[in-house]
Amino acid sequence: MSNLEFLNNFQLSDFDYILPKELIAVYPLSKRDESNLLVYDRNRIIKHTKFKELPEFIPEGSLLLRNVSKVIPARFFLQKQSGGRVEVLLLEPVFPSNDPETTLRATQKCIWQALLRGRNLKVGTALQLICPLTKDVNLYAKVIDKNSQHYTVEFNWYSQDISFSDILSQVGHIPLPPYIPRKDENIDKERYQTIYGNKLGSVASHTAGLHFTTEVQNKLKEKSISFAEVTLHIGLGTFKPIQTSNIYEHIMHKENFSVSYLDLTKIYDFLKNRSSENLLVAIGTTSVRTLESIFWYAQFLYHQNNSKNSQTVEIPQYIWKYLPKKLSISEALELLLERMEKLNINILAGSTSLYITPDYKINYFDALVTNFHQPKSTLLLLVYAFVGEDWKNIYQSALNYKYRFLSYGDSSLLFKTN
Repeated sequence: MSNLEFLNNFQLSDFDYILPKELIAVYPLSKRDESNLLVYDRNRIIKHTKFKELPEFIPEGSLLLRNVSKVIPARFFLQKQSGGRVEVLLLEPVFPSNDPETTLRATQKCIWQALLRGRNLKVGTALQLICPLTKDVNLYAKVIDKNSQHYTVEFNWYSQDISFSDILSQVGHIPLPPYIPRKDENIDKERYQTIYGNKLGSVASHTAGLHFTTEVQNKLKEKSISFAEVTLHIGLGTFKPIQTSNIYEHIMHKENFSVSYLDLTKIYDFLKNRSSENLLVAIGTTSVRTLESIFWYAQFLYHQNNSKNSQTVEIPQYIWKYLPKKLSISEALELLLERMEKLNINILAGSTSLYITPDYKINYFDALVTNFHQPKSTLLLLVYAFVGEDWKNIYQSALNYKYRFLSYGDSSLLFKTN
């Protein structure tokens, strides 16, 4: 990082604000689309309405990009042979694949990186469910590695008829964010998910999408507004606060993403044929990070003369600092589509640590649907990339109107002004 140039006029203290505890939403509203919606338009004017009115503010023929990842019940409890209770929180799969969907379908055995909470946990510690799944099936676990960040745990259940997903559905809990001071309840199984999520793998919710209802989606479709989809499995790193006063010293978390050939084609066709009134709107920061990561992967392939044969995609957090833009946003997608055809693959998949700081220039999106985020968070820095210093006016207005904040809180529609 020392060889890269960074602006010195951004410090962590620039992204702080006072968030009263009573404004942190602990439960969801009874109806998703009755949440408040703050609209920050292209004239820098702030309006207050309800989320069910979102279609009124998005022009006909626009395209919305949404993340269809779904939260897994990643938190459960095991016990040591001594009887000591151990809390397990799954982070990332290791075997048989680093793709959560594949590993969740595994039978008999899988390996995950996980957080463990218990006493005297070390490599070799054996664990099992307190109560067996059935008369003949139990879940056994063994710590096979550990470091300062997490444990690596092997799970065995010796059954070809039961998948790991089946086990989690019976014993797992929804992993609520650390700022929600309560245990998970039945309501969270439904409401900490979007209505359109269909790919299991996240341990935190795609919260910008929590407000969408069938009614809102139908109103959007009536205006010829369509959806494209990506998948980014959200990790606990999304809650990791920036702890360095110099925001550029923060180490960004890595998350797995994928996008289909069909959806990339839909985005490419939209950008190529749209009028000036048609907008590309991101539902959530994860949608932004996914498509922006794909843009930089195309730039990388261009600089490599498209000769990289590996299908592995890994986007480092500062790729945009050292890789010159040579392709337009449409050309980038065109290159990737041609490559997918050449390699005969339908899914572009990889991992990204892309770090969108205040000086990052958003390539694809005209607007962002997003919740209100924690002070000093990477998500707040991404908001700056859309609206600049006006983020302070936006958040102060939300505070003045007693908006509900964070995961179960209210929403905003922010038009890009930067």
